[in-house]
Amino acid sequence: MIVTFGSLNADFVFEVEASPMAGQTIAARSFRIEAGGKGANQATAAALDGAKVAMVGAVGRDAMASGLLADLARAGVDVSRVASVDAPTGCAYIEVTARGDNRIVVAAGANALASDNLVDDVLLGSASSILLQMECPAGQVERLVRRARSAGVRSILNLAPAILPSRRTLEECGLLVVNETEADVLADAVGARATAADLRRVLGCDVVRTLGAAGVEAATAAGDFTLPARSVAVVDTTAAGDCFVGVLAAALDRRLDIRSALVRAVTASSIACTRKGAQASLPTMNEIDAALSAA
Repeated sequence: MIVTFGSLNADFVFEVEASPMAGQTIAARSFRIEAGGKGANQATAAALDGAKVAMVGAVGRDAMASGLLADLARAGVDVSRVASVDAPTGCAYIEVTARGDNRIVVAAGANALASDNLVDDVLLGSASSILLQMECPAGQVERLVRRARSAGVRSILNLAPAILPSRRTLEECGLLVVNETEADVLADAVGARATAADLRRVLGCDVVRTLGAAGVEAATAAGDFTLPARSVAVVDTTAAGDCFVGVLAAALDRRLDIRSALVRAVTASSIACTRKGAQASLPTMNEIDAALSAA
């Protein structure tokens, strides 16, 4: 089982021809409201790929919260440990251009009140992995990494957004997943080059660095290697990173080796890029299997 401690957001998505310049007002081509948040997206991606997933986090006592929880439950995610708190449900402004590029601004809202105490010792001990991001308070993430290490549970930390936890947390996590921007920020902070291999050399944990259209590189106890991206017609990259991390966690939960797990994650992420939306773009296990068989 995977325990996901992370954010739940209502996504306000604006499709635009191109991003506005400073001081410029433009008309959107379309607008929609969707379920999102890195934690919820990754939990959904893992559940759709067949993993048993428990979502842990916080939402407000508002109309947006009920929709987010219903979407997670429909995907097969256990939402019984999501707390309702006296703060607005988290929200995100997402701007998607005609090229499929995106810009995202997040308001934490209730996510700022998510506590590691929601993950009790029984739940943690029943997990193969705990999946974490940085849209909830860093202190809570740090405590969960320490607790997971003590319990013998793998922690997968997606350093997104690029908010740095303590050096100890980075060294103690089981698997660190970063994109190029996050790797640059981390490398500057720890005195390393922004490569998976050098980050692993300095921190000691396994590292995966995603490279967009150039694929992915990994530095792990099983060895260092790179994998190519799949060539697809990109429609929307909003959920690509979350899809990658969630499916990676699901594959590792099924005890796939790290290379096979990454191949599956790359494939799933490529499918998500061909569809609009965040959770709406995430592929099912059957869709991922079909894409792998056709490769």
